[in-house]
Amino acid sequence: MKKQLCSGKASKPTIKWIGGIAYGLERKNQYYMKKGILFFLLACLAMPAFSQEFKPVFKEQSPSVALAISPIPFTYNTAEINLDLRLKERQWLTIAPRLQYGTPSSGTYDLDPKDVIKNGIGLGLVYRYFPLTRSSRSYSDGFGPFVSAGLRGQTTRYQYEANSYVPYTDDYGVDGYYINGTKPYDQRVSQLSADFCIGYSLRLMDILFAEAYVGLGTRFSDYEYNSATGFNLGKNEWDTGYTGYTFTGGIRFGIFLDKYTR
Repeated sequence: MKKQLCSGKASKPTIKWIGGIAYGLERKNQYYMKKGILFFLLACLAMPAFSQEFKPVFKEQSPSVALAISPIPFTYNTAEINLDLRLKERQWLTIAPRLQYGTPSSGTYDLDPKDVIKNGIGLGLVYRYFPLTRSSRSYSDGFGPFVSAGLRGQTTRYQYEANSYVPYTDDYGVDGYYINGTKPYDQRVSQLSADFCIGYSLRLMDILFAEAYVGLGTRFSDYEYNSATGFNLGKNEWDTGYTGYTFTGGIRFGIFLDKYTR
């Protein structure tokens, strides 16, 4: 009995020692937990400042460069891309290169000149003036109504089949010809154009724009129609072989490349 009592008394220091260890570990865990929470809060506070320092800041400005396309020329086998450059306030210059393409069809009956285009190249320059752009309207240059004047040079290569004819002069001095079947023609035609238009440019989705314009134009071509061939390369106002006055117009869709800057 005495031994058991002695052993029971000896267990109290052991229990206190174990309890001290547990208490110490608990205090240590609380210390590290407080440090961890403090570190997390500091990181959360520093994160917005860090991200703001490296986040790109964009500033709005009046645009000075744009790219645009004209969809209507595609209907007669012509691709046109426009580069718009702001010269100064209210004044813009459009550089408009164009390429013509096609696979010439055989025969001449019911064919349009665009159906016999082999290839072609052209370049247009258009000056635009926006009279209602105001300094009180921030970043509005290049929008609203405008007047324009443009010049364009173009050369087109045509390949087609047409009448083969033999000219003659009769006994009375009258010139004529007679048809002798058909033969292939490979002909290059050049044209110079001038247009004067009024239009309106509308902003879409901030950096996009749409434009419509109408006006009058004149065309000068080096092509001369020969009725003996039976095929006219200048029968339409948009043909490179056309000479004369014409109503003109079109639409453009584009994007400003420098509406915002860092």
